[in-house]
Amino acid sequence: MKKNKKIAVSLLVFCFLVIGTTWVSKSGRVHSASQSVKSAPQTKPEVQPKSGVERINDKAKAVKGGADTDAIRGLTDEIVSQYGGDSAPPDVAASFKNRLVNAEEDFHNGNHKGISDTDVARAVNGFVTKFKTPEYSRTSPSEVKEIRGRLLTVLPDFVGRGRVVNGRASIKARGARIADMSPVEAAYTTMAVVYQKMYNPDFQLTKTERSASWIEKHSRTPRTVGKASSQPSATAIARQHEMEGVLQRVATTTSLQDLVSLPDKVLDVLGVERQKKEGK
Repeated sequence: MKKNKKIAVSLLVFCFLVIGTTWVSKSGRVHSASQSVKSAPQTKPEVQPKSGVERINDKAKAVKGGADTDAIRGLTDEIVSQYGGDSAPPDVAASFKNRLVNAEEDFHNGNHKGISDTDVARAVNGFVTKFKTPEYSRTSPSEVKEIRGRLLTVLPDFVGRGRVVNGRASIKARGARIADMSPVEAAYTTMAVVYQKMYNPDFQLTKTERSASWIEKHSRTPRTVGKASSQPSATAIARQHEMEGVLQRVATTTSLQDLVSLPDKVLDVLGVERQKKEGK
């Protein structure tokens, strides 16, 4: 029984965090690097290991088109490995990755349509409906777009890149909206949104609270900007604890069969085709 519970928790963590994201500050990383050089001017600065998002961005940049199977698999493996895939049963993780790799190849070859913010919102809200999570964990296309905009600053060669042919991404006019997502980007973004709903108070808001927050933010005067407290509110802390409780509840009450099928169902909602069986 304990073994089954452990597997269930691993699967749920995999489903929620496999494409999770890490919010990082570019200026913070640059500041730290410059400080280390300044403190030891007579020695060669130590090479800092790349962060997770930097490694993902490098792997994404290596994808030059649909024929780059190895590069696409390298990108998919990097994401899944960083964010929980190693804790899931090997056959579940392998099936998930293979399905994404095949769909990503088709996308860059022009045989798979792009995936929209609306598709991602529908997939995330499927979690809300299925697991009866709090209303503030529900998302919308506009919120998905906002999260993608934040991700774009740290993953410029992955987020919003669109279809890549012969090493060239689609050229967009200045001011145009971010391109629809490839299958791998859509899976990453879906779990990134789920991650923010679990841990980031900026996105743990109901529709009504989000509207009120927007009005308050845009009604500030130069005199009041910057005076809001930067500390997490009691509500934010309570909601993080509540979401952690949701994770525990779902892990211990959902059948193993349902958890095993969850990654495929998420990809179904996103419009990622299942692999064709040999001989069919």
